[in-house]
Amino acid sequence: MKSIVYITFLASLLASCSPHPATTSAPTLHTEPPAVEVATRPAGEQPMPRYLRVTGDLQAAQQAMVASDGSGKVVSAPIERGSLVQKGDLLIKLDDRNAKLSLQEAEAALASTQSKLDWQRSELTRNEPLAKTKAIADSDFQKMKIELASAEANQAASMARRDMAQKALADTHVLAPFAGTVAERLTELGEFVTSNSPVANLVALDRLRLTLNVPETAVGQIKAGQEVGFSVPAFPGQAFTGTLKFIGASVRAASRDLVIEAEVANADGRLKPGMFAEARIALKEAPGIVIPSTALLRDGNTRKVFIVLDGRIVERLVEVGETKGEFLEIRRGLAKGDAVIVQPNAETTDGRKVNVAQR
Repeated sequence: MKSIVYITFLASLLASCSPHPATTSAPTLHTEPPAVEVATRPAGEQPMPRYLRVTGDLQAAQQAMVASDGSGKVVSAPIERGSLVQKGDLLIKLDDRNAKLSLQEAEAALASTQSKLDWQRSELTRNEPLAKTKAIADSDFQKMKIELASAEANQAASMARRDMAQKALADTHVLAPFAGTVAERLTELGEFVTSNSPVANLVALDRLRLTLNVPETAVGQIKAGQEVGFSVPAFPGQAFTGTLKFIGASVRAASRDLVIEAEVANADGRLKPGMFAEARIALKEAPGIVIPSTALLRDGNTRKVFIVLDGRIVERLVEVGETKGEFLEIRRGLAKGDAVIVQPNAETTDGRKVNVAQR
């Protein structure tokens, strides 16, 4: 009996000395975060630019596979790939020894025929008074006239042969037909070149043509003189411009599109023929819903804005259109007059209460 009383007393003593007395926890209260102060602006409407977006590629305004008019062995080729040349600069020189000899022969033959022509003329002049007085037979005088005409024909033929020999000599020098850049040299020293053999591919880079394919449905919106903006993958983030110059005469039956060309200035030569281009052609402006550009948040491929509705923040996913100054066009997701938060921050979350600052 004493043992039981002792154990009970000991248990009571230990419980009273425990450092962690049992307590009853009170229920946790979830309080709503305080309202955040924001500035809003009604979504407005104003004329916004419209563009026709098409693709195409750049082509040289002038490009030629320069060929030789003469034949012979290449003795000089002062150009390389990428060489800049002016109109008339030497591209290829052929062996000109045969051409020079042929020219000397033609000039000698021309001198001989000229001497015969001069003699025939003097004979005809000397005998003309005699023919009038019948001192010589009329048949002999007519023969002199025929011989003079023959000498004149021989002289004309000799001049033609001389001119051909001069051309053959000139053709040993293949010259640049226009100023440009050598895209490729197609012959080597010692190689024998025949007439019409291509010797160099020459490209003019100071002006390019941007060839674009416009769908049939958009043909009525384009006209010569419109500005064309475009970009190329080689220079990301950089914008280039051209002017629409040439519009095709007919729509292609297979693809139902129209080929147009814009002229592009390229004084620095950065743009190259063959580059792919993404272009846009400015069209007539049309009304659109707009907001300040600071109101838009970008999250990867998602675009969103926040509006105030019934005293709380509402998140809206939107589709963005064109840009004009400080304004962005919203094509989908907003209505005219929606109270858009102009500068959202980390505290701007969907469903939170707001106090709208007075503007």
